[in-house]
Amino acid sequence: MSESYPSLHLHTAYNPYPKCVFLQVTPKLSVTSQGEFSLDLNMHFNEQEKSLLNGQITFGIKGGKLSLMVEQGKIIEPQLNSDLPFKLIESYDNSVIWHLIAQTGQSTVKIDHLSPLATIKPTQESVEVTVSYQVNLADISITDVTGLWRHDIHPNKHSILERKLAQFLCKERLSPEISMIKLASNLSGEVKKIDSPTTHIKPEHLAQLHQLIDSLYDIKTNNLLELAKIAELDPQIDLAGGNFLATELSAIELSGANLTHSNFRGANLTDADLSEAVLNYARFSGADLSGAYLGNANLQQGDFYRSSLALANLIGTDLRGANLQDANLSQTNLSGALVKGCQFGNNEGMTPEIKANLLERGAVFPEK
Repeated sequence: MSESYPSLHLHTAYNPYPKCVFLQVTPKLSVTSQGEFSLDLNMHFNEQEKSLLNGQITFGIKGGKLSLMVEQGKIIEPQLNSDLPFKLIESYDNSVIWHLIAQTGQSTVKIDHLSPLATIKPTQESVEVTVSYQVNLADISITDVTGLWRHDIHPNKHSILERKLAQFLCKERLSPEISMIKLASNLSGEVKKIDSPTTHIKPEHLAQLHQLIDSLYDIKTNNLLELAKIAELDPQIDLAGGNFLATELSAIELSGANLTHSNFRGANLTDADLSEAVLNYARFSGADLSGAYLGNANLQQGDFYRSSLALANLIGTDLRGANLQDANLSQTNLSGALVKGCQFGNNEGMTPEIKANLLERGAVFPEK
């Protein structure tokens, strides 16, 4: 095989929602070794508007996976900038995957950045490089809805309808990937540029969504689990990433549910059962969790600023990196909880003995 830099050309360009996710890959000759080349990735993440039924939605992403795959070549070194909110989760000779992690409470990720991606060493004359971005339901955030329902809708119904819109969008328009770029050497034929999603939304699917919106608005119950059942959402997996701002969830049963990156700011969660639930990066600022059962739940990086956890059971919870400043901890049970890096301070119910014990376990009390 020749040691010269392989001539790579754009094979496929798939950026149907360029305001939401846009990827552009540029190869260049490596200065370190003959035959090797490096890849630069230009990425743009923001919110995107889209017409739907008789209204309009605005959506963005707050998670997902960035993938690099190489055929007839070897990945020498992944090089994505460390200041980007990505974590390397898989790295092999011919594939690398990074996971996007939004900050707690961040509704969407906004990035406009050019970064090195990786160095590639060809193993054959013909080389193919594919960079793609994939999302699931929990990664999609609906930030605005106009014209689809009236403004006086109950917060519980609003939250379920938002998750249903996100599910509809994920299934009909954002799968299997939201963006994909392929480069290839020895390219023959024209570049395949896909400007709009290949999946065609069937009219009956739109009609079903329209009917669901109308029926949920008119139905008498505001019980979140009943609404989820009507909307054909599985509370154990389909509520992750949801916006439950100021919802009424007293005594709700969501034990073991995946609720990562969800927003419960100002929600009423008194006596709720969230034991063993996945609530990492969830936002609970201003929420009332008095008497809630959170035993063995994953609350890593959660935000409980000015929330009430009075009489709550947090036995065995994972609170590493969470923020409990100004939270009411009156008679809160923190036995066995992992608190390394968890921030406390100005907490009602905090005694000198509890504080000393938390400090020994790695908790943080920022100085004023």
